[in-house]
Amino acid sequence: MANLNTRRWSTPLTMGAGIFVAATGLLMFFVAERPFKFAHELMGIGFSAAVVLHVLTHRRSFSNYFSQRGAVRVLALAWTLGIGMVAASAVLNTGEAEALMVERIDGASIAVLAPVVGMDVSALVDKLGGDGFAVDDPEMSIRQLADRHGAETDDVLLSVFR
Repeated sequence: MANLNTRRWSTPLTMGAGIFVAATGLLMFFVAERPFKFAHELMGIGFSAAVVLHVLTHRRSFSNYFSQRGAVRVLALAWTLGIGMVAASAVLNTGEAEALMVERIDGASIAVLAPVVGMDVSALVDKLGGDGFAVDDPEMSIRQLADRHGAETDDVLLSVFR
């Protein structure tokens, strides 16, 4: 079998994949998840393979580096933080921000939502009534209004925000 000379391309491959994964991770965190998630996950798998290849190619340098106490401590700290974040996410089970917001909005009263959509309470009550969601009391929640009319809360919210 021919020597592939992985030493020549394992580092650039690791760097390129790492930069891509870092950039898409930041974009997903600060901008939007949707257009980047699939590419981020696939490239993450490629990045993992590149790291393994890089470590195997440079195993002597890695073993020298990680024989130093400071390097081992930094690695242990990084792993501890990462595992701690995963554990906290599993225990807290905070859910997606969007789902949490919708849950809060579903429980909000018509009177509270009216100024949010730039309307006074009576105008929103009239609008909902015109869309088939008669409001008995502006203090009733979106969820209560949907239940009263046998509708989904999403349908009532579309009427509110449209």
